[in-house]
Amino acid sequence: MKTLKISRGFDLNVAEQPDLSCAHLALPSSLGCCAGDIPHIRPKLLVKEGWHVKTGQPLFTDKRDTTIQYVSPGTGQVETVVYGPRRRLMEVVIAIESEDEYVEYDPVALDGIAGMPRDALVTALKQGGLWQSLRQFPALDFANPDHSPAVIIVAMDGNDIFSPRPNFILQDNISAFEAGMAVLRRFSNRLAVVCRESSLEGIQALGSSVSDQITHTAPDIYPAWHPGAVLYQIKKQAAENSAWCIRLDHLVMIGRFLLSGRYPVEKIVTITQPGERKPHMRVRQGMPLSALAGKMPGNSIATTGRFNGRILEMDAHIGFFENTVNIIEAGPGEEMFGFVRPGLDKPTVSATFLSSLFRRPAKMDCTLHGEARACINCSYCERICPNDLMPSFIMKALHAGELEDALALGLMDCCKCGLCSFTCPSKIELTRILSDAMDAYYKDK
Repeated sequence: MKTLKISRGFDLNVAEQPDLSCAHLALPSSLGCCAGDIPHIRPKLLVKEGWHVKTGQPLFTDKRDTTIQYVSPGTGQVETVVYGPRRRLMEVVIAIESEDEYVEYDPVALDGIAGMPRDALVTALKQGGLWQSLRQFPALDFANPDHSPAVIIVAMDGNDIFSPRPNFILQDNISAFEAGMAVLRRFSNRLAVVCRESSLEGIQALGSSVSDQITHTAPDIYPAWHPGAVLYQIKKQAAENSAWCIRLDHLVMIGRFLLSGRYPVEKIVTITQPGERKPHMRVRQGMPLSALAGKMPGNSIATTGRFNGRILEMDAHIGFFENTVNIIEAGPGEEMFGFVRPGLDKPTVSATFLSSLFRRPAKMDCTLHGEARACINCSYCERICPNDLMPSFIMKALHAGELEDALALGLMDCCKCGLCSFTCPSKIELTRILSDAMDAYYKDK
């Protein structure tokens, strides 16, 4: 087992860390299958309002590859089809029945995965709505089944600082984990299984069948365990730039699907809220935010990532790639004489406040603490970037229309962790600028 030495990043200390216990939420009245959180997708609707659907039945597909399907997380009637700007499909909302009626597939024994033809394995995962859980660098689009990756990275801790702990996901799912790992070995001879140092003890308590699979540990400095940051640390040749990655919860879903022949509908979600430590929650796929968060404080926002992700409306549902909900309050507004206050509970990267010395839990809010200004070449974004990039220089190259210079500076190595935007004293949305440029380059290419 190797230890990744990543010194750059941000060790955020906040009071609303998820509680290390697990609760089960009851089935809500509606579930949603979201397209808004899926990168690069061009969704094509397969159902209409009023149709009755089974659990695991395809609801929409991707026009770029119509064999990749996104399936229903429950049985019931299609209640609403939600569209966004330019009639882009955002959600398919289903009024759920109490009893599930599954779309059945032929189960595969654990020993049979190794002898299963690769094409049959790919087809089964596409039909079951799980192939898209395998993402391919650098754009993190769904993996190309005709490609044999040099390495597949398994992220045991998700992409967020508050992602569910792997021991809760693996509990009662050891056989599914082993089946998922057997699937990955059919596509690559090299697997990099990475977990946070704080998660290793919980994984080891589950037995050697899981802990022996861990190949790398990463420090608890965000985003050291993020697949993009891990790939930057371990890659040694150009072929690894098109590596694959998958999250632990999706890997377990693949194993459960193959072993049972049914689409797995449960997932572990964490909710963080100021002043509370909520337990991990075992919920249905596509759970509505209102059922997860309850009543939110006024003017607060809910995001699917502390430094990145998307903002959720109260009537929205969590997507296939989302397993954290962070509720962030609006903040107190303007502070009188704020420039002379010591700031004992303010999050800081530049050591402007005394909280950087005393390590007291910081209070996060939605306040920008300033307006957008021109770049001042402070190099804070460079000092915090886990992949040793210079985001401000890449941004200036993009603004000048010099795409080749931006690529030479490492544009496609950006892991979209969001720290450059967080630390920028000029409030420049560096992550969005770089992310949009990466998506545009990938689309044109």
